[in-house]
Amino acid sequence: MEPFTPLREGEVAVYNCGPTVYDYQHIGNLYSYLTADVARRTFEYFGDRVKQVMNITDVGHLVDDADTAGVDKMAVGAAREHLDPLAMAERYTEQFMVDRRKLNILDPHVVAKATEHIPAMIALIERLIAKGNAYVAADGVYFDTTTFPGYGTRLNPEPPDERQAGARVEVNPNKRHPFDFALWRAAKPGDLQQWESPWGRGNPGWHIECSAMSMAYLGETFDVHSGGEDHLFPHHECEIAQSEAATGKPFVRYWTHTHFLRMDSAKMAKSAGGFFRLDDLIARGHDPLAFRMLALGVTYRKGLDFTWEALAEAERRLDGWRTQLREATQAGGAPRTRATDDPIRIAFAEAIGDDLNTPRAIAQAEAALKLVNSTDPASRDRGLGLLYDMDRVLGLGLEASATTIDALDEGDKRLFDERLAARRAGDYKRSDELRTALEARGIKVKDTKDGSRWERIKEGSAP
Repeated sequence: MEPFTPLREGEVAVYNCGPTVYDYQHIGNLYSYLTADVARRTFEYFGDRVKQVMNITDVGHLVDDADTAGVDKMAVGAAREHLDPLAMAERYTEQFMVDRRKLNILDPHVVAKATEHIPAMIALIERLIAKGNAYVAADGVYFDTTTFPGYGTRLNPEPPDERQAGARVEVNPNKRHPFDFALWRAAKPGDLQQWESPWGRGNPGWHIECSAMSMAYLGETFDVHSGGEDHLFPHHECEIAQSEAATGKPFVRYWTHTHFLRMDSAKMAKSAGGFFRLDDLIARGHDPLAFRMLALGVTYRKGLDFTWEALAEAERRLDGWRTQLREATQAGGAPRTRATDDPIRIAFAEAIGDDLNTPRAIAQAEAALKLVNSTDPASRDRGLGLLYDMDRVLGLGLEASATTIDALDEGDKRLFDERLAARRAGDYKRSDELRTALEARGIKVKDTKDGSRWERIKEGSAP
């Protein structure tokens, strides 16, 4: 933990490690982008102008994060789908962006595809060779890790040889040292993706892609680089080594790593086969934003334990917020202009400013919700203003849901109006009968001092 000071006052340059688009992204992948979205929204909440860049890895990422011995994930996906790699990449990139938007994740300002930045990667490799940090071998070009003191320990407490003690280290006679990593891989027979280079036809290593693309859009030193905890080593350590060796400058000022989403105490992963897509949650009747609410309930450093029960509880909380906001709006509530000196807003800002502590931020949102339910109109309007202000960070679409007009159909409206007339006439027996009839049609009626309100009963919930 350290205070955040951007390189340029009032501006924040952010790079997010994006997906390898050889398959659908599961909710564990999406969880990492949710936390990156909260970070961006937080910077903007505090008045900073953010430039957010996210890459799309559509070449170069080998199965099991291997360096040279292995198959490109894009080739695996293309063979499975019987598609050209770029056609397949386009399909899964589009679905990824659709899923992000369902979760109210803001679009990056720049989406950089690896295959569209090959010249920048080649130029960066040439700089490293010229400076003596990289060498040409029979099967490609490698970064010489012995030329970068402290390789592998900028983000990790122990050096690579200790971290991987007892693990199988890839044996490659073309490498000078075991931990040297590929910058460029010579084309192999059957490679579907390959380009011309000064070292023959081939394709880039995974690590060089992010260095080249991030520096192309954000400069040789920028503010924030994010990813999952699995990027700590080797990916981000390799990025640091090759970038700083090439430029002689600090690469990234602040790193953030989201801990895994776990299911049954294990990391959710495509390779394990047991994963859920966002569409799986929707197919079970869940609102995608319930998953966002669930994610907000934990800090990104802790990671998220996913269960269906936890998701249902998060959805009940979100539905409760929406209902209370809708009722306050229907009763004439209007959000009061936010006051920067409001103690609840100050506490909220302190929470999200403390390493994005979303659980504490949610607690302040609950405090504002109590005001929304106040019988005092001024307190109610203050609460609405606070919650809509907080939602600039939470991203739950609260104001839109509170003001959405959902009309009853003709039959339901006739029953609702008949019940209202029965109550006014003091015929409570008939009123109760009509309440039961409406509930059987999926309409829940709530009587308040301001009149009768209705809401739709979600499938699977008790009336």
